[in-house]
Amino acid sequence: MNEIEILFLEKAIIRGGTLIFSKQDTLDFIEQCRIFEIRILGIDGFFITEKTTQPSMENSVNYSSYPPNKNIYDSALEFVAKKDDNLFFEIVCG
Repeated sequence: MNEIEILFLEKAIIRGGTLIFSKQDTLDFIEQCRIFEIRILGIDGFFITEKTTQPSMENSVNYSSYPPNKNIYDSALEFVAKKDDNLFFEIVCG
């Protein structure tokens, strides 16, 4: 677990050991990754109910093939900002 995940742990919904965040917390998480220079490898979208966690591939993005020197933070912020407020997200860091 990286320092940002620890910082945001209390805000997370934990499903199957995965930290899942609200849209606003995801945007804040991405900004903290930028500050701490933690690379974002991907963002996975989920629909969440009290009993279910439904992955949404159309609301997910993979940055793992981006060159390390490419600024993916702006791209990640724009990606999440355009999504519905009822979505939740896992941020995969490397």
